[in-house]
Amino acid sequence: MTLKITLLALFIIPFELMAQFEFGYTSGFDLYQRYKNPVDDLAYPGAGNAILSLNAGPKLWIGSPKISLSLEAHANLGLLTLSLKDYKGLGSVSFPMLAKINFNALSGMTKDFGAGWAIGGGIAYTRTELFYLSEKYKDLGVNRTFYPTYIAEINFGGGGYANIGYFYVRYGYHFDTKASLLNIGIMSDKVFSSQRRGGAQPEPMENSAVNFTMY
Repeated sequence: MTLKITLLALFIIPFELMAQFEFGYTSGFDLYQRYKNPVDDLAYPGAGNAILSLNAGPKLWIGSPKISLSLEAHANLGLLTLSLKDYKGLGSVSFPMLAKINFNALSGMTKDFGAGWAIGGGIAYTRTELFYLSEKYKDLGVNRTFYPTYIAEINFGGGGYANIGYFYVRYGYHFDTKASLLNIGIMSDKVFSSQRRGGAQPEPMENSAVNFTMY
């Protein structure tokens, strides 16, 4: 899925706009998360959390102020993720890896404050019951391991001047194992830019069909 979205973005974003490159990091927290492990017929597969869930990781942007492609990978740690229906242990961690197409203020390239949105997808590896798996379920043979899901995400937010904030909804599913995830929360992107740090900017190429301006 990540490859398909990346290839689609390469067709959508005009080639001459893909010279601007930015890097930074993304961080935030989940307002709600819900994970469903592959069914093992030993224990209830679900677990959720609404507090103490943190996200952080690196992010790259390439494109223009109107539209960009971004790549990110971050860790999502839920300290109190648990199953109320069938308590087995605490905690979860998920590692989503996403490619997104970003518009306007979420492009990572804007100098003025405004609004924007983004859509993307990728893959996530998730594990629940990180801590204190009960002896009862150990004896039953319950063994939580990382499981993959193919994810889609949509963002709505705004920002500018290297600071972006947005609301996100992420859903993942695996058709073979029936495993799934749902994350709803708020993220903040910090963009490090050579232009905003005062770095030198090369002169644009002239007399060329494709005009590159590198930052």
